[in-house]
Amino acid sequence: MKVQNAMFQAGPQVEHSPNYYITDHFMYSDFLCPCCDMLKIVPAFYRHVSLLEQMREKVGVPIIITSGYRCKHHNDLVGGSPRSWHLLFATDINTENDDKDKLKILCEAAVNLGFGGIGQYETHIHLDLRPEPLRWRR
Repeated sequence: MKVQNAMFQAGPQVEHSPNYYITDHFMYSDFLCPCCDMLKIVPAFYRHVSLLEQMREKVGVPIIITSGYRCKHHNDLVGGSPRSWHLLFATDINTENDDKDKLKILCEAAVNLGFGGIGQYETHIHLDLRPEPLRWRR
């Protein structure tokens, strides 16, 4: 019996992976590592995304995810800490048009919602669910 090579060829190439909403406003693709398209689903992932959704609804401001999960390679490329929470799961968020006043309101909401790590930067807010609260500004 002769097996034809055509049987083992891949089908048509898919240019974009399917994407699914996790909440009303956030999709899995919002949190992917940009260099490898990977996402680590840790136990706190869904709680973290749920808190982001609550924050968006409470404040009424669209939230832009500028960084989510990072693989070690990408974390090294962006100069992230070797023990960065992004290696597990964290988000950096911003607002449309880099609105500094709205960013401050989002930061206050993050504190009230119970995010553990909250870092205020010039252009974004870092959020994670570390067990002991930590706040910083850079």
